[in-house]
Amino acid sequence: MYILYPDYVLRQSDDARIPLDPENADYLAFVEWAADNEPALPAGPTLEQRAAVLLAGVDAHLNAAARAKGYDSILSASVRAALPESPFHADGVAFGTWMDQVYAACYQLMAAVQAGNTEEPTLEQLIAMLPAAPVFD
Repeated sequence: MYILYPDYVLRQSDDARIPLDPENADYLAFVEWAADNEPALPAGPTLEQRAAVLLAGVDAHLNAAARAKGYDSILSASVRAALPESPFHADGVAFGTWMDQVYAACYQLMAAVQAGNTEEPTLEQLIAMLPAAPVFD
């Protein structure tokens, strides 16, 4: 009937947000109800939502490495691999190969998490597990 959030109560019957205010009649009704009942807690983010957040962090990690080499993103660095006569071809191959290895590692880890074979990492732990960025002369 109710979901208890840190700063309000959600009444599920009409989706009303009830402030945690002892002067509020709806809040008093909730308190009375809660004396004999347990309110639900809000659902946390799904695995897919948490994975999307981690993947955005991985994208930022890849882009930061490319920017450190003077490119605006990992994609613009990687596209140089398609230009064999370009002086930036080797960079493109290195960044493209690394990006592919990183995403393969991410998807392999996600499958292991979904199967219950490993714990879900934090972003910092995930970055530490990834293949190292290419080293350039």
